[in-house]
Amino acid sequence: MVTATSAEVDWRVAVAAIAAGAEVPVAVVIVGVVAPDPLVAHVAGLVCADRLSLEQARDLVVAVSRAYRLVLLAAPAGLLVPLGDDGWNLADLTAGLGSPALVVAGPGPDALNHTTLAIGALAGHGIAASVITVGVATDPAGLPVTPIGRIPADHPADFAGAASWFDPALFVPPDPPPVLAGRTAVSGRKVVTTLLAGFAIFIAMVLLACGAAWWGG
Repeated sequence: MVTATSAEVDWRVAVAAIAAGAEVPVAVVIVGVVAPDPLVAHVAGLVCADRLSLEQARDLVVAVSRAYRLVLLAAPAGLLVPLGDDGWNLADLTAGLGSPALVVAGPGPDALNHTTLAIGALAGHGIAASVITVGVATDPAGLPVTPIGRIPADHPADFAGAASWFDPALFVPPDPPPVLAGRTAVSGRKVVTTLLAGFAIFIAMVLLACGAAWWGG
C-alpha cells in the first residue's frame, strides 16, 4: 500500500517511479476517483474502483495479485478517510490484506510531523511501514524509520534510472494475501452427540472412581 503524508505530496510520483524501476510488471489498484497521470505510461495494469465494501475491495486486490507479481494499492482520499458506505478506510483494507505500507513524504517543515503521525496510525492497525521521500526532506535523519527510497526533486520525466533510487528490498514481491477460511456449519445433531459423548465419559470416570474407593475401602 502507498499513502502520502499530506495532500501536497503526490503519491503518484512514487508509484510511477517504483513501477519504472521494478524488474517485474507492476499493477496498481486505486480505490477512489483520481486522474492516473503519470501512472499510465509506467504500470502494466491499472484498476480504479469506487464505493466498494471492504470485502469487495479486498477481493479485488487479491484477484489482481493473482495476475501480477507486484501490486500497489492506493487511495487519493488519504489513509484514514472513509472510502466505503460502511466507513472502512485504506488502513483497514491494508490490515485485512496483511500488507506493508509505503509512506510517501515530501519536503517542507511539516514533513517530519506528518510522517511520524502516519507511521503511528499504521502501527495502530498492526501495519509495518517504510518511508519514501520525494525531493529534499527537511531532516531525513529525524524520520521515525530510515527511508527505503529517495526520489530526487529534479527526476527525469521518464523516471530513467529509478531503480537506483530505492533499496532493492522494495522490489521483492510480498507474500500473497491470506486466504480467509470459511466457517464450517455445525449441525444441531452433531452438537447433541458431542455433548452426550462427553457426559458418558464423565459418568464412566465417576463410576471408576467410586469403584476404586469401594474396593480400596
